[in-house]
Amino acid sequence: MVIIDPISAIIMQLPGLAPHYTQHPVFKNMITATVVASLISIGMNFAFAMLRKKTTDIEKMSRIMKETSEWRKQYTDAIRKQDKPRIEELKKRQAYVNKMAIEMQQQQMRPMFIYMIPSFLIWILVFPLVFGGTVSLSPIYIPWIMCSSDNVKTDMQLDANGNHKGSCTAPDEVYLWGWFLITSFSFSGIIAKVTKTALPSMT
Repeated sequence: MVIIDPISAIIMQLPGLAPHYTQHPVFKNMITATVVASLISIGMNFAFAMLRKKTTDIEKMSRIMKETSEWRKQYTDAIRKQDKPRIEELKKRQAYVNKMAIEMQQQQMRPMFIYMIPSFLIWILVFPLVFGGTVSLSPIYIPWIMCSSDNVKTDMQLDANGNHKGSCTAPDEVYLWGWFLITSFSFSGIIAKVTKTALPSMT
């Protein structure tokens, strides 16, 4: 599970919700900004994992996920084989399975709600002033989370106050939230294993 709160990061890129990114960041050197942002991202992932461990019964969630996954496999197989007696038998457990699924979702949302408020505040008040809008360069272009040539042309234009209209200064720069997202995907599995908060796959 990705726990840097990428949902918050993406939501805040919407018009009216986007934080004000400074054009004079604390870390002006791109390499330093990349390293520091990565360490903060890993730290936030670790903090969320520990919060999840404190507020969630991981063993119970694992058991529920296994039981739910097994029931779905059996039910799908019964439908595929048109095994009506087995379908009826499995349907009798459907209410119980649905109840377990709801309980599992509640368990997952509990730490997310606790984490979201401070996460929003940090994204709005701290990160934009420390890092600006971009923090890294990538040799591989990834749409939406990196600056394109068109973004650079638009962002380098000056507004009425003589400031650049955006944060992109060169193609392939990675947006701050995009870099956090990449780092989160890269390390979330490792952190889950280290903190013993990993859950079995639903597939």
